[in-house]
Amino acid sequence: MAATYNLLFIYTAELFPTAVRNAAMGCTTQAAQMGAIVAPLVVVLGERVPFAVFGACGIAGGLLVVYLPETMNKPLYDTMAGMEEGEKQSLLE
Repeated sequence: MAATYNLLFIYTAELFPTAVRNAAMGCTTQAAQMGAIVAPLVVVLGERVPFAVFGACGIAGGLLVVYLPETMNKPLYDTMAGMEEGEKQSLLE
């Protein structure tokens, strides 16, 4: 779970252009904090429920990581227009 938490910030910084990167980081942080708020409530649900919930979250995160785009050797864009232009060029190649 800790690796998934760190991965959110790495991918957010790499995927969003500078113009909207701070807003995207804010949304990512808010989503992570919602998980931090809900986690203690799940723990008090009994002996087996927390293991099932946290296990399912870990497995789901592991499976969904396959759908993350590769960012190696890709430029970090400054504007949305630059990002759209870069995506058009990569589709043509």
